[in-house]
Amino acid sequence: MEAIKITRKIESETLNIPELKKFIGKNIEIIMLEIPSEKIISAKKEKMKNFLNAAGNIDIDEKTVNELRQKSLL
Repeated sequence: MEAIKITRKIESETLNIPELKKFIGKNIEIIMLEIPSEKIISAKKEKMKNFLNAAGNIDIDEKTVNELRQKSLL
């Protein structure tokens, strides 16, 4: 099985992809993934940073956790 990866900006509904010539006459699968903009990537990084910074700063009531575990035993 051969695979290729092509990164392009879509300007219209018609695509001209010369790299596909070797696949003419073959059954193929085409999957298109949108590359997130830098703004989206930056927001996701900020959320992950906040999540990781919360580690060790969350108070857990161990007594309540143990009680819930006991109640959930089959």
